[in-house]
Amino acid sequence: MNNTVRKQKSKPGAEKGRMPSSNLLKKQGAVESLSLAQLLAILGALIAITFVAFLPALRNSFVLWDDPGYVYENGLLKNFSFAKVYSFSTFVMGNYHPLTITWLHWESLIFPKGNPAVYSGFDPFWFHLNNLLLHLLNTALVFLVIYELLSRKGWKTAAVTALLFGIHPMHVESVTWVSEIKDVLFSFFFLLAAWMYLHYTRRRNYSILAGSFVLFILSCLAKGQAVTMPVAFLLFDYFRGRKFDKTVVLEKIPFFIVSLLFGLLAIKAQGTGINKEIEVLTNILYGWYGLLLYLWKLVLPISLSGSYPYPSNTLKQIPFYLYIAPVVLVLLCFGVYKTLKFSKDYLFGFLFFLFTISITLRFIPLGDSFIADRYTYIPYIGLFFICGRLFSKFADNPRWSKLAVGILILLTVVLGTLTWHRTQVWKNSFTFWEDVSAQYPDYWRPHFCIGCEYVTGGNYQKALENFNFVCDRDASAPTYVYLSRAALYVNNLKDYDKGIADYQKVLTIKDESGMFANDRLEARKNMGLAYNKKGDFANALKILNELIELDPEKPVNYFLKGNALEGLGRYPAADSAFTHAINLSPEYVDAHQNRGILYTDKMGAYEKGIVDFKKVLELQPGNTTASVNLGVCYFKDNMVNEAISIFSSQITANPTDGRLYYLRSLAYAQDKNYIQAYNDLAKAKDLKIAVSEKELNEVRIKAKIKG
Repeated sequence: MNNTVRKQKSKPGAEKGRMPSSNLLKKQGAVESLSLAQLLAILGALIAITFVAFLPALRNSFVLWDDPGYVYENGLLKNFSFAKVYSFSTFVMGNYHPLTITWLHWESLIFPKGNPAVYSGFDPFWFHLNNLLLHLLNTALVFLVIYELLSRKGWKTAAVTALLFGIHPMHVESVTWVSEIKDVLFSFFFLLAAWMYLHYTRRRNYSILAGSFVLFILSCLAKGQAVTMPVAFLLFDYFRGRKFDKTVVLEKIPFFIVSLLFGLLAIKAQGTGINKEIEVLTNILYGWYGLLLYLWKLVLPISLSGSYPYPSNTLKQIPFYLYIAPVVLVLLCFGVYKTLKFSKDYLFGFLFFLFTISITLRFIPLGDSFIADRYTYIPYIGLFFICGRLFSKFADNPRWSKLAVGILILLTVVLGTLTWHRTQVWKNSFTFWEDVSAQYPDYWRPHFCIGCEYVTGGNYQKALENFNFVCDRDASAPTYVYLSRAALYVNNLKDYDKGIADYQKVLTIKDESGMFANDRLEARKNMGLAYNKKGDFANALKILNELIELDPEKPVNYFLKGNALEGLGRYPAADSAFTHAINLSPEYVDAHQNRGILYTDKMGAYEKGIVDFKKVLELQPGNTTASVNLGVCYFKDNMVNEAISIFSSQITANPTDGRLYYLRSLAYAQDKNYIQAYNDLAKAKDLKIAVSEKELNEVRIKAKIKG
């Protein structure tokens, strides 16, 4: 009877082991809270283990996988403008993340410079160090967030969660890839905001909530994936047992408004990369399959790749295993739900993972990769939390504690070793893309990127082999593969006909969705350039006129048209085309340069030529070509002293350039200073300029110098 009474008075959550997490911890004898020394010791150990696992990353270089666009070829870093970077219309690599660009700009200012001829002077070591330091901070923050979530009573759970977060191989991409500074940066503010929110729920101080809100905005400004934070806060409330009342709703409204805003910005930024051709059923199946793979790679992080192509390149041929994925996931979700009879810990962890990973699942296809290791950086915290709760449960049981600790040590060694080796895959572009190619031999992207890297290194034949592999083997390769091979033909191999054929190929590829509209414009532009280089100015003019009808606001289109018209001898029309380009872009250096040459060499308008060359030197004070052309213009306009002054200054800067001595000799001869003219002409001949003996003798006779 007494037992019955006690059961009636007990709380429902205590039945059959269902008890709040704090009570469970007390029952298992967990330490209520850590001293400062213990806290620092745990954080120090976590950081040390994580640092060792990622140490090889500090020796890595940049990778031809967004790093050029984000770092060493990013004009926003060199010509930084807060107004431009934070404008809602400024997107970088299909993303709106101005704080990330600002951070990279600060890094470029603070870090020591490298070789200017390599990566534009950017030293990859410092960027890798910055990413790693942020990851170490994030690892510590994961511990603090979980420790605070458990009311500072579950340090074992917090430690295991943070340890797995720190060393899991699926996180190598976020840390070792320089471009993923946005991942570790947004997560830093995300975790700080979460920690402050948990403080707020304990103290109910609205200034703390305001601080969390500011950190949330900073996180969104670093990467759009942060928009899931308000949902994470609701999960925190559920776990902590907060009553779902008006206060809980109202305090989150600003967070959801900001989340909606940045979500819309992300959709706008990435809209051009959405593949609209894939069917609805296929989208759903790929989304489910991606979710299942994320769960699988948590348990068995092998066969990782920097890029995961869709399992099928043919839209109507869906692999059979895609149909199985939803069934497996439904069964898994049902199993997690059934754990509520024991604890809400597992449901909380699973839902945290599910909600934070959901926006990255390819229910709407984007690009040619359907999963990515980096997307697990924050979501895996929920699954690591489940692991931490399981470890804490068994570690607090004397019967299983040694086994639990042994498994944890073994897991740490295995995961740390896998991470150590995985960081070295990102050593450079070749090691990275060769690893992707080993996983997916027929995938177009690794061969394309390796080809691009060979172009940069000057090995044009190897580059061509890789481009040919892509074009001949993978029908799903995008148009810019042909654009790149065409550029190789035209700019490096001087095979203009093959380059033009590739540009024409781009124009014949079906594009009902309009995804390749910009590539088609690029093909026409570069085809015009190729025809100009070939000397086929009539065809160049024809294709450029078509381009201008489609894209009338691009200055470069009129610049190329001007070159074609000049080649056809239509000088006034060429002048008009160059002028139009300059009107659209007053600081267009090449347009001023070529118009100045047109004025000087073809139209005899020397005064106009002088104006153009001076403008070029105003925009680019060190432009040698403009200086020399200005000297030529002065010479032709009988301004001999000015010409000699220009040539002399250029000789001082370039004393081994025989062409400069030759030009100055002409100016001296026009000024009847034949001795200097002879000396310069002789010097030009010594420097391998083609000067005939007859020409040299004529000047020597005028200088009255004995032979």
